Amino acid sequence: MKNYTQTILLCCGILFAGGSFAQGTFSGSLQANGNFFQRDTTIGAANTPQYDHLKTGGEAWLNLNYNISGFDFALRFDMYENSNLPNPQDAYSGRGIGFWQIKKQVDKLNITAGHHYDQFGNGIIHRAYEERPLGIDHAILGLRLTYDLTEDWRIKAFSGKQKNAFGLDGFITGVNPALISGASLEGFKMLNEKVSIAPGIGIVNRSLNADLIRSISSDIGLNNFGDYFFKPKYNVYAFSAYNTLTAGDFVFSAEAAFKTPEAIISPVNIVVDTTGQVLEEYALTESPSITGNQVAGNYLVTYHRKPGSVLFASLGYSRKGFGITLQAKRTENFPLRINPTQNTIRGVMNFLPPMARQNTKRLTTRYNAATQDLGEWGFQADILFKISKKVSGQLNLSNITDLDGDLLYREAHLIGKFRKRPWAVTTGLQYQQYNQEVFESKPGVPLVNAIVPYTEVVYKIDRKKSIRTELQYLHSDEDYGKWAYGLLEFSIAPKWSFSIEDMITLTPKKYYEKSNLNVDNPSKPVHFYTVFISYTEKANKFSLAYVRQPDGINCTGGVCRYEPAFSGVRLAVKSGF
Repeated sequence: MKNYTQTILLCCGILFAGGSFAQGTFSGSLQANGNFFQRDTTIGAANTPQYDHLKTGGEAWLNLNYNISGFDFALRFDMYENSNLPNPQDAYSGRGIGFWQIKKQVDKLNITAGHHYDQFGNGIIHRAYEERPLGIDHAILGLRLTYDLTEDWRIKAFSGKQKNAFGLDGFITGVNPALISGASLEGFKMLNEKVSIAPGIGIVNRSLNADLIRSISSDIGLNNFGDYFFKPKYNVYAFSAYNTLTAGDFVFSAEAAFKTPEAIISPVNIVVDTTGQVLEEYALTESPSITGNQVAGNYLVTYHRKPGSVLFASLGYSRKGFGITLQAKRTENFPLRINPTQNTIRGVMNFLPPMARQNTKRLTTRYNAATQDLGEWGFQADILFKISKKVSGQLNLSNITDLDGDLLYREAHLIGKFRKRPWAVTTGLQYQQYNQEVFESKPGVPLVNAIVPYTEVVYKIDRKKSIRTELQYLHSDEDYGKWAYGLLEFSIAPKWSFSIEDMITLTPKKYYEKSNLNVDNPSKPVHFYTVFISYTEKANKFSLAYVRQPDGINCTGGVCRYEPAFSGVRLAVKSGF
């Protein structure tokens, strides 16, 4: 019913504002994905509803924008049919109005009602955004106001609830229970011809409802005793101050954020007795020697009441032929979620900038560093250089540890590029150390050490035709071991693109052992191949692919989720109008 009510109200608003559609301007876009699931037990593509009996699934998003008489209207229809996007191990079906918005500028005041996406500063205390590849839609449904105090200063305020994209009612109209409100003051000032500042401050409040408080209190009351017993609070507040200073060739950006104490899921497991005396403390990935279920009178601590903080700084310098960016971030007890009882990527209210390079090559993305909101120290350096018109390169160095100094992730990545028509050659060498025990919650596994050399060659046959090849190799003695990857692509601009690729494990016995797969011949190499074709006609693009893909971690901007193996056909349609 909510779907129809919102649609009717939006249509009535459009008609009331303009009286005629012909007087306004329409625009929009469509994105649709379809999957055909082919069961393949040799790679673990099995034992989900799609592989076992549903066979098909997909998603679609239709955006509509209408502008008339100073009003901006936006509407998005979302559809999920047997989709594995919300949960890779399950099937979800739902459809409805996934986004609607009415916006109006009244002198210096901008009014937005409905859903909106926005952030304060770097997003550390507030970011409403979507990442469709990860199944994230954190739009805020409510009211948002911005007011230009002067040409240089703007104040923003909002209040509402975060969208619950995958509600149990089968419609895309729900909201999460907690109320979120916030305000920020941001400015920009030129101090002279070469120096400018862009300061800002922000505050966000999350208010829980009685049901969530009772749920948390029940867990604490049953499990936490002695000094570990506390009463959860309805409200948590987060504050941040930030500024970007530009001085000639230098850019310095910094943000400090703090969060009042709240109940957060314990970063370690602690076993206490009824007096609060600690009997045992162990990491979440370790196995206890005693638990509350084994010894009467002992209890497992599930929540801590801790304040949180994030310190982030970035320094950049650039001139012709050279650029460098240095970043550092310290995070401590900064999970900021709609529901503190859940520890997933959904329901997150903020965004913590990642301290690792966002890689794009197939094998360089096998191991990605997910941002650790309970605690991490991260450093990153990114250097760009140009030797001549034909030769350029990039060096990226990153190091991430927990607050005790234990290594979580380390990467050194060197890239070289050579361009001379009709050739364009890219070569790279990546070295990684990856804490699989922390990032993938696999207890007892060793640190992954991986080296990935790769090359990409593009040859322009003529003005429209080109051939692109990629060769990659991953060397590791841990996890699944060694991999090789190759791709061949032929393009006829601007309409056609054809490609074939194969990713092969060179240590199949290790792959089958780690994947817990039983096959007749464990020495036979495992091929993960893709055959792809796409066609573009003006604003419409169609693609069709047969895909065989291993399981792994999929990350976007430091936000990651595990994805199981995939086998089958993928169809995609994109259109703009």
